[in-house]
Amino acid sequence: MVAVGVALACGGQVVGGNDGGGVTQWSPAALKSSSIDKVDVLFAIDNSASMGEKQDLLALAMPAFFGRLLNPDCIDANGTHLPGDGNQCKSIPGARPEFEPVHDLHVGIVSSSLGGGGGDVCSTVGSDPGHLDDQSHLLNRTFNGTIQDAVGNAKPTDGKGGNFLAWLPQSDPKNAGKPAPNVTPYGDGQETQLVADFASLIGGVQQTGCGLEAQLESWYRFLVQPDPYATLQGGVASGNSPVSYQGVDTTLLKQRHDFLRPDSLVAIIQLTDEEDSWSDPRWGSGFGFATRTNTFPGAPAGLADTGVGPRETSACDAPFDPNNPMTSGPNDPNCSSCAFQGTSGDPNCQSCAPGAATCPAKGWYSPANGTTAITAVDGLNVRYGEQYMKQRYGLDPQYDIQRYVDGLESTQVPDRDHEEDNGASSSVGKYAPIKNCVNPLFADSLPDGSDTSSGALCTGLKLGARTPDEVFYALIGGVPNSLLADEQLTAGDWEKILGHDPVHYDLTNIDPHMIESLAPRPGLPAPGATYNLGTDPDNGREWNTLTSNASTDLQYACTFNLPAPKDCSGGAAACDCLGAATTSAGGPPLCDPANRSSQIKGKAYPTIRELRVAKELGTQAVVASLCAKVTSGDTSDPSFGYNPAMNAIVDRLASAMSGRCFPQALKQNADGTVNCEILVAYPSQSEQKSGCTDPGMSQPPSDVLSWFDQQYAGETPPVVCIYQQLTGACSGGPDVGWCYVEGAANTAGCAQAIEFGGSGPPPGTNVEIECSQ
Repeated sequence: MVAVGVALACGGQVVGGNDGGGVTQWSPAALKSSSIDKVDVLFAIDNSASMGEKQDLLALAMPAFFGRLLNPDCIDANGTHLPGDGNQCKSIPGARPEFEPVHDLHVGIVSSSLGGGGGDVCSTVGSDPGHLDDQSHLLNRTFNGTIQDAVGNAKPTDGKGGNFLAWLPQSDPKNAGKPAPNVTPYGDGQETQLVADFASLIGGVQQTGCGLEAQLESWYRFLVQPDPYATLQGGVASGNSPVSYQGVDTTLLKQRHDFLRPDSLVAIIQLTDEEDSWSDPRWGSGFGFATRTNTFPGAPAGLADTGVGPRETSACDAPFDPNNPMTSGPNDPNCSSCAFQGTSGDPNCQSCAPGAATCPAKGWYSPANGTTAITAVDGLNVRYGEQYMKQRYGLDPQYDIQRYVDGLESTQVPDRDHEEDNGASSSVGKYAPIKNCVNPLFADSLPDGSDTSSGALCTGLKLGARTPDEVFYALIGGVPNSLLADEQLTAGDWEKILGHDPVHYDLTNIDPHMIESLAPRPGLPAPGATYNLGTDPDNGREWNTLTSNASTDLQYACTFNLPAPKDCSGGAAACDCLGAATTSAGGPPLCDPANRSSQIKGKAYPTIRELRVAKELGTQAVVASLCAKVTSGDTSDPSFGYNPAMNAIVDRLASAMSGRCFPQALKQNADGTVNCEILVAYPSQSEQKSGCTDPGMSQPPSDVLSWFDQQYAGETPPVVCIYQQLTGACSGGPDVGWCYVEGAANTAGCAQAIEFGGSGPPPGTNVEIECSQ
């Protein structure tokens, strides 16, 4: 099941009034008078253990994804979607394509592995055969069992950069005269080869990467970070010295330059079964690596190489108080870690963790074993949990979620020297970087790595044509299908998925499947006395996550049937049905009860941080469950595997590709108008009083002008005008203005659309719609 994230209108900013009730910035929804000409799609694929079967399902969904982009559905006279006919629907009387076929496409892959971040896990020396650190570089590798080959069409034609696939058929007149990409593009008659080659690149991602994944950081580093570092210096390899950034990754800059066009539609498609687990390397004055080590810096000698972390101070244990969200529980400024100086007198730092009769060192957790209570054990495998990290350890070195939201919707971002140091003393919910650079995602041109000065990478960049509504984030992650029953996620849906206030650890109303926990969660079937798969439709049942004397694990968000059983008896890599601990009575509900060395189900953990990003992005996000429905062997079935997710993603892209689709129906007045206004901004004009003289334009009210001025934070704003609203269907008509049209009457090929009369808004203007509450 898939759902579109929706930002509720009442959550917008009131900017003025045309009906006495105020006008609310709804998305803001930027509108285009013509269709998008280019599309750039970045797949961010988790390459940690257990991702193999999910990558296989993603590869099987590529015909559905590429097929609809290159051969859009046909919409008949009744508004019914029909499969595309390969000829822009000319064979179906009265039908039209839902959008123009994509004729200029870039598609690439980054993995979730960024190495150890200064820690001693996932660290690499020299070559990296396991792909523990892919550096957010575009991947051009395939896998045929033993040998990894590159796809020839993805190789850069100039020897540098490239590493993506491009679709650019020369028969399309819109491609006439376009400069060739720095790879060999696919053209007429090569659609099948394009799909097959990209599916092979997905297979080449593999599942031998870092188990402490950098799912969000991987795409942020590639698309957004103005000055990505080349290497990290310090950390465990240098005697636990502070980490610092060295150099600039010119390979990444060249690949970004080749892949990302300034005027394309951009989509990030994230596939992951686990929580984002990257640390800000410079957290705590360069000690972000502390949680990525087998021996936490400063740990007692008896805990060396155990992967055990420090306990939290007692202030962290207080229950969350909604009346005091900034000073209760983990939000309390006194919530700290027993690893920090000045906490040794705290009661928690003078005792073992709850449930432990003895412990190797007071103020620290215990290694996993067969006798210690689960509340007292720790391990690297469960170190990163958005809901419990601060409460469990008294520290959280991860980047604030807002950083990634800003990366996809803010035209200004910080370079690496102007990020907030999210250190031990920082307050919860305060992310205040200095946004000193134009976001590369919104720049008019990109550096190719030949000049790494601040001027070339940051201060010299200029804004381009792309607007935030042309950037989409799609997550296929750890959330049950049952929580995505609605096509568009409401506030109540999000409470079930993330809780009432996840920023401040208020999990009120959250569904128990979405609680990150080592122990069985209340309200779900508990492990039984005999092995079984359970009765819960989402995840079967809870399980005993102390899988062996050396490791722990988390409970699942959901499970799903694998297309074919996986034989774990020979010690196969990334198998979840290995050994007595996993196949015992309380083992994970993934193994065939009749043959417990045969894995018949896949699993996903709650992907809380990724879901929080999706929630904040509202209508620019699509959420689908990693727990695919595999009910038949027909991979072309629209309900098979990730086919529904791919179609939902294209549904959302369609609104931007058509230029005028609107993501939600609006209430119409008796004359067919809606309580919205379209603002048209003229970037080349700055004299407001002398503006708005074009046909259909008028001066906006003073309160709208005041709000518009505030958005430019001291900079000179462009001239902004009100565009007149017409009644009825106005597309192609002589009257200048706009109208709102639903159903088959609109020409954009969507359920509801904004149409333009006359020649539409003047060329070079930016168009935005504001709707009343």
